[in-house]
Amino acid sequence: MMKFDPNIVIETDRLVLRYMRSSDRHDIFININNDKEVLKYFLDKYLEDESELLLDKRINFCIENKRYLFSIELKDTHEVIGMILQCSVPDQYFNNSEIGYAIGRKHWNKGYVTEAMKAMIKFVFSLGVNKVIASHIVGNNASKRVIEKCGMIYEGRRKEDLYYHEQYHDVDYYYLLNEDK
Repeated sequence: MMKFDPNIVIETDRLVLRYMRSSDRHDIFININNDKEVLKYFLDKYLEDESELLLDKRINFCIENKRYLFSIELKDTHEVIGMILQCSVPDQYFNNSEIGYAIGRKHWNKGYVTEAMKAMIKFVFSLGVNKVIASHIVGNNASKRVIEKCGMIYEGRRKEDLYYHEQYHDVDYYYLLNEDK
């Protein structure tokens, strides 16, 4: 396993993935936490006021637990349009890592998440991870398409696996194995 380094920057054709900073607060609030449509499937709280966003606490938690929490930034405008993160980190028994993401609604259907996800998968594999996992709530067809475009393989459905918005949801899981290990 490579050493955790929050200074890593990943560039794609249109995006920069870099560790989230306090200064990303406004863009994250507008694009994610203040949009009920985005939060329909992304597990975070809807917030009325930007001051309620505990971004520093989230950043510190991820750094302390050696999880990558990247802002998705447009190369041309430097606007932070979303986030992509390592939801879990490998340990001595399970050398896998789950990836999650969210992007502002005005940036949907432009291929940004697929571009970020492909880069994140490659990055996580470069850390020595054996298996990358992604999942989506059944019914989140946009996320399903992103996962499939990244070449991930359907592993199965867990019935009533997630309790969110005061109801249980079935969740579909996908994976990719690191062929370069």
